[in-house]
Amino acid sequence: MKKTILFMIMLSFGIFAKNPLLLGEFPLKGDVEHAVVDGDTIKVEGLDASIRILFIDTEESFKHGTAAARTKEIADNWDEYLESKMYKVTDKPIKFNTPLGYQATLWARDFFRGASIVRLEFDSTSSKRGYYGRYLTYVFVKKKDKWVNFNIEIVRHGYSPYSTKYGRSRRFHEEFVKAQEFARKSGLGVWSKNGKHYPDYEERLKWWNKRGDQIEDYRKNGKKKGYLFIGGNDYDYYKLKKYIGKKVKVFGLIRDLTEETDEYTYKLPFKQFVDVTVHVSKKAGIPFEKLKDSEDYYVYINGKVKVDHNNKYHIYIKRQKDIKFLK
Repeated sequence: MKKTILFMIMLSFGIFAKNPLLLGEFPLKGDVEHAVVDGDTIKVEGLDASIRILFIDTEESFKHGTAAARTKEIADNWDEYLESKMYKVTDKPIKFNTPLGYQATLWARDFFRGASIVRLEFDSTSSKRGYYGRYLTYVFVKKKDKWVNFNIEIVRHGYSPYSTKYGRSRRFHEEFVKAQEFARKSGLGVWSKNGKHYPDYEERLKWWNKRGDQIEDYRKNGKKKGYLFIGGNDYDYYKLKKYIGKKVKVFGLIRDLTEETDEYTYKLPFKQFVDVTVHVSKKAGIPFEKLKDSEDYYVYINGKVKVDHNNKYHIYIKRQKDIKFLK
């Protein structure tokens, strides 16, 4: 068995050399209950991290042996449970365990059940790993001699919306749009009127689609103008090294905004435990409220790069025109 798995992995990397978007073909890790973590995460043999399935965002679910019992408990007391979670919502939707999240896990396990291998493909060569180091891929399973795209199928069945929170699909955008429209018109899953799921998908889609539009602006305009996309690909963060002591143009999220005595600061996330601190001088005349309204959205900035004693990057903005907010 181990020799077979090793051969398949070696074959996968050989294929990968010919097709840069193909990560390879891999066996699921263990039985399907172990391999399918939830509706948007799986594990395979031969890779050093799990797979975060692209362009979907299934609801949270309980894990391990007590999952079914705990899910039934919240389902039986759904109205009270939902109220206890939704009161925490402020300006952005939150995530919490739901019966539909657990159903998405079960549906995914049924989808992968009996599959000897899965085929993993990237959306682009520039972004292969996510914030937590997981591989970002499409997952295909062969059914009746045809490779079926799991990412699109789970949207078509209503267990996830088409998530553009980190950008639109370059390869299958139209297919995702059609799959979501089918699920919405059919009232499936997250689109069911009386289902036990998040009740605020219209707000979630507005948030995700606004970010998706901003990333699309970068793809069409910002990249051509030489802006680095920190957190949007695997490489641009490391290019900051050549800009130490110089001005740099950057596109990225506003996160963890705080007010200091003479400046506002926020984190520009790249990977877990790795980010860039942006310093916005109050003398620039940029209102704190403007920054706050743009928190968790993307902006263009132009500032000077410095590095501290921990080799952490900092970007300093001193002029109002050095930050461009997007609609």
